[in-house]
Amino acid sequence: MGWQVTSYVSGGRYSTAEREDYASLARLMDDVAADWRAAATAWSSAALELARDQASLTWCSSVVPDEGVTISHSSLPYGTLIQRCSDHAAACEAIGGELDEMSSLLIRAHSLYEDCESWARRLVTETLQMTATALPKHSLFGTAAAVASGIAVGSASEGGFNPIYGLTSTAWAQEGLLSGAATYLGGIHPGLAPMLTNEVNVAAGALATGTKPLKDTMQGDCLTVVEVEPNAMVVGSSTSVAESLENLRRLAEERLGKIDLGSGLSYATIAVQRYRREDGSSAWLVTIPGTDGEWDSPFGWMQNIELMSDDPRQRMQADSARMVAEAMRQAGIGGDEPVALIGHSQGGIVAATIASDLADEYDIRHVVTAGSPVANHPIPSKTWVTSIEMDDELVAALDGAENPRTGNWLTIRGHATRSVQTTPAGVGADGSCAPGNGVSSWGKDFAAAEVTGAPESKEITHWLKYHQAAYRNATDLGSPAVVTHERHFQQVIEGELEETRYYRGRMSLYGASAAPSSAHRIDTDAFGGRD
Repeated sequence: MGWQVTSYVSGGRYSTAEREDYASLARLMDDVAADWRAAATAWSSAALELARDQASLTWCSSVVPDEGVTISHSSLPYGTLIQRCSDHAAACEAIGGELDEMSSLLIRAHSLYEDCESWARRLVTETLQMTATALPKHSLFGTAAAVASGIAVGSASEGGFNPIYGLTSTAWAQEGLLSGAATYLGGIHPGLAPMLTNEVNVAAGALATGTKPLKDTMQGDCLTVVEVEPNAMVVGSSTSVAESLENLRRLAEERLGKIDLGSGLSYATIAVQRYRREDGSSAWLVTIPGTDGEWDSPFGWMQNIELMSDDPRQRMQADSARMVAEAMRQAGIGGDEPVALIGHSQGGIVAATIASDLADEYDIRHVVTAGSPVANHPIPSKTWVTSIEMDDELVAALDGAENPRTGNWLTIRGHATRSVQTTPAGVGADGSCAPGNGVSSWGKDFAAAEVTGAPESKEITHWLKYHQAAYRNATDLGSPAVVTHERHFQQVIEGELEETRYYRGRMSLYGASAAPSSAHRIDTDAFGGRD
């Protein structure tokens, strides 16, 4: 037993006619499924009637034809008839279940009800936001009670204390509560809050004016970016989003020490790859892992606050954004050469920041984020965005809003549940029907995707392996929006991998240490001045 992820798709490119056609088909399958279930009930009732008749009816005489002598009494073949009725009931129930599953897959793959779901989610978010703003103490108490209840119930189901269930129990309320807290911290008038979605970004900008000087005092503001050579391959060639996610996971876990690939790469390291197209031009893929929290790393915790600001100058002053921009400059990315960015957590926020604030400097064609709160980043429409989020990871909800639902912005939301074994429906020797666990044999590969390396107990779903499973399940669904975004990403980096270069960043106080000859020291003034 491990964990699996079920994905739901929203956004992407659909026409109104397509949605209506798919919705009509889904409703038709629901109706037909109900008819098959009604037939299953009828066959089950027939089996019960036969069993009752078997116990109450008199037996008929049995005659030997050759002699014309009555020798015994016999019954109708009740056992066979009951078995046949039970078999038909099980078959009808299975067909009804498969039609329900097909309807569910169709709805998930084509985002059929996303408008209604989005409206309901926004209503919940705004309600919670107003409640948290007007009654902060009550909201805090209610949240604490929900967290405690979730931990208690989840821990009881596992047989041991596990605080991660506190995140799961509050997943539905996280965006609203965070928006409410941001409204208060950002000094936003409560009357204006329902008209906004960027309360968190406004609050982050206000907080960054205090956290940046503190960070600079503790960590320094001198950024050194140097190219490093690995001892082993970490980020390989990629032809798809799935392969790029795997390369991102390898680099992220290698630099954190969760795996050992023998590369010698350390924290705050990103990868920049050049792909050579058939016409000789270059395309680029930049792979950006998330927060590592090391004391001299540009990917520390406080940098997240600056990256979430609603002020573009503050965003680009974040050390991690400065580092990636400098690495792209050192790698020689041209302003007219197509670029794709992929990042996890803080790495995804950096990717969204680069796409938003350096749109005039680079041709950013596609951004892939995993577990990153980027809903309010002003990414231009020329850039396609594929966002992968887990519904209870908390980090992706830190923006306090859902992602835009546009043609160029696709969101895949994953929901993690315990894995189940598929057990087929069957009929017992006594004629009883065993319907199985509801997972059809044809659809088990589409219902959910297994999380590779997941433990038995519940863990935070912010780990990249959960986003990989979510994307795999969304791909298995055959969603046209996912297929379209996948094709676009592939076209951006289409070509033969020519080189992979790794860049490492370090922070220090001004004049604290001399930079190596191959390194570049970056002045904050180059990115819009200092606060």
